[in-house]
Amino acid sequence: MATNPHSGHRDRVKQKFIEFGSGPFREHELVELLLFFGIPRLDTNEIAHRLMDRFGSIHAMLSANIEQLLEVEGIGEHSAVLIRLCGDLVKRCGIEDHPIGTKLSTAEEMGAYLLPRFWGEQEEKVMIVTLNNRKQVIKDTVISFGTLTASAVNMQMILQQALRDKATGVILAHSHPAGHAVPSQADLETTALVISELRKIGVSLIDHIIVADTDYVSLKSTSSVAFAFGR
Repeated sequence: MATNPHSGHRDRVKQKFIEFGSGPFREHELVELLLFFGIPRLDTNEIAHRLMDRFGSIHAMLSANIEQLLEVEGIGEHSAVLIRLCGDLVKRCGIEDHPIGTKLSTAEEMGAYLLPRFWGEQEEKVMIVTLNNRKQVIKDTVISFGTLTASAVNMQMILQQALRDKATGVILAHSHPAGHAVPSQADLETTALVISELRKIGVSLIDHIIVADTDYVSLKSTSSVAFAFGR
């Protein structure tokens, strides 16, 4: 029975991880180690380099969908599912670390709450987070998928959800999955509309958070935004 020529190397890499954790590893070496469990006999070092060349970072790789992963030479369905599963587990952990009931008083707390909820999204997503008078999360609700514009935003759904949750405040959030967390003119116009409509039912727009990959921006904290948040 033929032996795996890479078994000695794999044993050394695994032992290094057992002894020292991920600290001494470079990004592609961690990916190489992960692939040991999805690709039993091939040299996963080269495949790990291809993944890093294709996606640029571990975060982007773990956020990729199955079809994108399968485009990389050497990645089959088994290893693509393994990588995607790791990404979904990271997302689940992030959500569990910031559950319903979390208090969101600052932009930093809002960003930490929202980032895992947008992890891996390939399409723009719009959601709201309803808050009680102690600024604790009541619920987060996906409003729509697609570009955020004042004409496309579902104001009726936002108002109904705020009333249903008996919210005193709402956080609007949406993603720029292919760009930067920089507000567009449409984002500013939509923010103004949401502020105005929520005020009619006695609810404040606490902030509008734009998420892009691992970055986010608070429109309330952006000096160029002239809109008055809150009541």
